[in-house]
Amino acid sequence: MWGTIAVLVLAVAVAVVVLFGLRVRRIGRRIGSFECALRRAGAKDWTSGIACFGAGRVDWYHLVSLSPRATRSWRRDRLEILGRERRPRPGGEGHVVEARCRYGDEEFELAMVRDSFAGLVSWLESAPPHSAPMY
Repeated sequence: MWGTIAVLVLAVAVAVVVLFGLRVRRIGRRIGSFECALRRAGAKDWTSGIACFGAGRVDWYHLVSLSPRATRSWRRDRLEILGRERRPRPGGEGHVVEARCRYGDEEFELAMVRDSFAGLVSWLESAPPHSAPMY
């Protein structure tokens, strides 16, 4: 009896690890995906994640999750970068950019390597101009 329970618990644990690995691999291999940590306004700790550019939005996936859905999604026309700060990357390889952002009334920070930040800025700036409504 206990042996069967132990085998079942081990099988479930292995399945969870495999599903987690497959999810991270699937999200991380998407075109336009990049490592991106999120810190809510006033919070001390960063939450690891993966961001992906979409059609008119950027989706952010919590790294430690089994959900296939994005945890956060920001539309290009509402996402603003308020400022940035460069920090040395742990291990001395390049720099991490911490970007202060606003989306509507919410402020938060995103941290990513310099090249990913440049891509985010380019993506935001390449938005089509807002056209005036025709009456």
